[in-house]
Amino acid sequence: MRRRNRVRSMTAITRLLAIAVLGIWLVSMYCVTSIVAEYAAARYLTEYHDFASVLSTRSLQGWLGRELSEIHENYDRNRMWEAVDSGSSADSFHNINLKTREGGGFLPRLDRDEVYSAAAIYDPEGKLLECSWRDYFYFEYLTEEQWQNREERSGNNARALFDREKMTEAGRAIVADSSLTFDASAMRFTGTFDGVDLTPCKIEYIDWDAFQEALFSRGSGEYTAPGVVEDNALTWITIYEDPEATALDGERVTLYSDWFDVCYNQPAPAFSYGGSTYENVSALTEELGPKLADGLQDLTRYEGLDLLIPSVNYCTDFDGQTHYSPYFYGEGSYEEEAPQLRFYTVSIIYCSPWRTAFRELRNVYLVTFALALVLLLIVRGQIKKRLVQPVAEIVQAMGDQWKKVYHPDHAPALWGEAEGLSKAFDAELDWRHIRTNEINRLTTALEYVKSAEQNRRQMTSNIAHELKTPLAVIHSYAEGLKEHIAEEKREKYVDVILAEAERTDALVLEMLDLSRLEAGKVKLSRDEFSLIDLTRAVFEKLERTAQARNLQIEYQFPPPFTITADEGRIAQVIENFASNAVKYTPEGGRIMVCIQNGRDTVSFSITNESAPLPEEALERIWDTFYRVDEARSGGGTGLGLAIAKSIVELHGGRCSVRNTDWGVEFRFTL
Repeated sequence: MRRRNRVRSMTAITRLLAIAVLGIWLVSMYCVTSIVAEYAAARYLTEYHDFASVLSTRSLQGWLGRELSEIHENYDRNRMWEAVDSGSSADSFHNINLKTREGGGFLPRLDRDEVYSAAAIYDPEGKLLECSWRDYFYFEYLTEEQWQNREERSGNNARALFDREKMTEAGRAIVADSSLTFDASAMRFTGTFDGVDLTPCKIEYIDWDAFQEALFSRGSGEYTAPGVVEDNALTWITIYEDPEATALDGERVTLYSDWFDVCYNQPAPAFSYGGSTYENVSALTEELGPKLADGLQDLTRYEGLDLLIPSVNYCTDFDGQTHYSPYFYGEGSYEEEAPQLRFYTVSIIYCSPWRTAFRELRNVYLVTFALALVLLLIVRGQIKKRLVQPVAEIVQAMGDQWKKVYHPDHAPALWGEAEGLSKAFDAELDWRHIRTNEINRLTTALEYVKSAEQNRRQMTSNIAHELKTPLAVIHSYAEGLKEHIAEEKREKYVDVILAEAERTDALVLEMLDLSRLEAGKVKLSRDEFSLIDLTRAVFEKLERTAQARNLQIEYQFPPPFTITADEGRIAQVIENFASNAVKYTPEGGRIMVCIQNGRDTVSFSITNESAPLPEEALERIWDTFYRVDEARSGGGTGLGLAIAKSIVELHGGRCSVRNTDWGVEFRFTL
């Protein structure tokens, strides 16, 4: 069976925390969003529930049927064009109903409403008179003759229907963002004109900035738009051109205007209403409008995320007067006379309270999500610090054969389970330390015993080797005497036997001396003496040997001073160093003797000219019976340096040896 990979604790905890925090955040944001959406819906209903009446009040009521309509061409129709144009941009009229601005409410409005709208005007039979889903310019025009005469106003109105696909790039730019009246100061329409509608083949405009620059250059005084344009030969910019309209029959006319606007319906999203799907709000208005001639119906629908707010305003004749009212029914209030319907205005507002809430709460979403993320990280960090990480470190320490010891000092406030595990770990660790220390003690003792046994065997071998030679010589010469050798050789044999006996006796004495030194059984005397004088006395004894080998001995001594030590033992060390230097320095070589007197220490060194010692010799030179090689042995017992080292250490000092640029230096420091 394949072993399934286990999910790590922090990974699982992070996932669970993320799910919990994200779930709580989503539920909380849903509740907040639903509340904000309900307030947005109430706000939309308050502001737009009777938007058709707002259009009528602004553009129709008080204007239609006045004497101006008898003086100017198409005046009433121009008011209707303006009404449906305003109805297509309801989002720019949210300040009309001022009573919705008072009080503030539970959530003050953030002016992030987004509505799509359409408007239309119908006659009493439900026939469409004007609508906002047509693209057209409506304007007060001047004929070419009036323009040349530089007249200012005519009061006559016309409309130019156009195909947006035939707009130029400049034209689409200034009508799509509703900036026509800010970008153009005058317009020129060329096409066929039936008295109301102009079928354009070309539409041009004068750039606002160019017009203003020309106007300012005139200085003070009276002016008209035709005068500024003609006097400064301002350039007409084409925004619409239709080659097909150029070929149409009819008299070609050119109309000018500096009072104009455009109805350009912005694209709206599709939605569902009453179980049917509509491409945009204009399609729903076109379908519902003819059905409302008989009276107002409750058509407001809140479906899913979308809110549809239809409204109707009726223009009626009653008691010889014109009335504008959102309420109209086929039969009048009085039996004598029923109101006569002249026309009615239909407006449909499409909005989404939920999408509005999303926009208004965008920063709230970001801030609360960031806080939720911070909370997740804090909780995750606490769990990791106080539970998971201590357990993981203990597991790691145990899995690595307890080589990495867990130290819980960085997390003193562990949670219950982690603290219990930490205490159990500490108890186990203490027990393991005790067992390890015992094992190490036994191992050290065993190694010491093995080393001592090996040293004992090596020393026994060395002693046997050192004693074998003199004993063999004594035995050989004693046999010679027993066999009655010639009389003249007997004295020589006796001298050899005595010399070897003395050598053996000296070896035994040195061994006994070294044994007492290593055992600490030698008592040192406290003598005050001059180290310089002692050194000179030692080298005087070796002066004949040095001269015989033609050795050069140099001294580097400080001013006279005294030290307190065992003078005899220190002399023994100096004699050992000096005899080795004389013995191992080649004939004609140089020996340097140096004494340094410091504040708390005194150093004595002898450097003799010779080949450098190998690394092994530098490490083992102070061992008993150690000789570098037979060439350097020079006779000796191999105990002198070991005795010297023991004497110096017994005084609390230390010995050292090193290779120099021209020889080998032996040093001791007290």
